[in-house]
Amino acid sequence: MGTAGIVLAAGDGSRLGGRAKALLPHRGRPLLHTVVEALLEGGCDDVIVVVGAFGDEVAAACPTGATAVYNPDWTVGMSTSLRCGVDAARAHHRVALTVVDFPGITADLVRHVLDEHRPGTVTLPVFGDHPGHPVVFDIADALGAAADATGDEGARSFLARNRERVRRLDCTGLADPGDVDTSEDLRRLT
Repeated sequence: MGTAGIVLAAGDGSRLGGRAKALLPHRGRPLLHTVVEALLEGGCDDVIVVVGAFGDEVAAACPTGATAVYNPDWTVGMSTSLRCGVDAARAHHRVALTVVDFPGITADLVRHVLDEHRPGTVTLPVFGDHPGHPVVFDIADALGAAADATGDEGARSFLARNRERVRRLDCTGLADPGDVDTSEDLRRLT
């Protein structure tokens, strides 16, 4: 199969007062819908949403084209969600990995990153000097990144160890790269 989008949405939103980021209102619907829609319209064949805290509510909010996968170890950190998502995507050739608290994601951004991805590399969108999402991995690299990840770290250590294969792709202007971590960041949802 082609490309799976993976949305990491298992956290408890502790820095946001214990709210499910996936369910935050964005343009009249849950933020999760914005992220899933961008992935599907940008070229992903399927979208896997990794849920944990608020698992039932987030799974129920998954739009058409998205499948919820429950991470029973979500309290350990992002590494376990990465493993769950990548494991569920094993049948695909590549994955586009993103976080759910990315209201600025667009189909144009996803399409650009997927179009520019080259087998044997990891495509990392950058906005100015800042790395962002979605990161595109061949499935073998995604499995390697998931196996290496520990605690609340996702693919960061894998990317650092494989720096020579990471293609930094300038995506400035294709999306607002900011995420929603604190109550001050809620302004990004307007």
